[in-house]
Amino acid sequence: MIRKTMRVGDVRTSIKLENEFWDYLQDVAGTRSMRLSALVNEVALASPDRNNLASTLRTYAILHARNNAGDLKERVEMLALAGSSDDLNRVFDACPLPALILDNERRIKEINRAFQLWLNVDRDATLEKKLDHIMILRGRGLEEAWKALFSGKGLRVQFNATYLSPGKVRAAQALAVALATETEGVVGGALVMYETLAGRQ
Repeated sequence: MIRKTMRVGDVRTSIKLENEFWDYLQDVAGTRSMRLSALVNEVALASPDRNNLASTLRTYAILHARNNAGDLKERVEMLALAGSSDDLNRVFDACPLPALILDNERRIKEINRAFQLWLNVDRDATLEKKLDHIMILRGRGLEEAWKALFSGKGLRVQFNATYLSPGKVRAAQALAVALATETEGVVGGALVMYETLAGRQ
């Protein structure tokens, strides 16, 4: 937890938040070309009935991240289905959702920065491992759904994923989308996105 002191309205106040939330709020302020204190004041003024400013800022950060992630998730899914590899790679890297790319054997071919931060894993050590070997995957009829996805009979698979390591448990809902290729009817693998606040849980 980090405590920052700043003027909110006419009152100088001290706000205590987790470092991850301060980092996220600073990023939001930066993209809007404003100071962190200005963003905090904006959020405070928009919530005049608040009882706890720290809680209000946490809620703002989570909702902002979810909205941003939702927009990018739709773009990533559309690009995956369209087979636009250059555009897909750019959006994949920028996506705030943890995401990875699988081949048809469910081997991990690439992970984005959000995935690395979420699980605190090394990229090079993770590539080429089978997804099933690093995460517990659960879902109704999951194996058949994977087969349908990679055979071109299905477009997406939804499942629950859990990552376990000493002192750490990460769980999320996941969506796998078939990656198109230039050859009609041939699936080039899958893009998997995890519904979580990218590395901030």
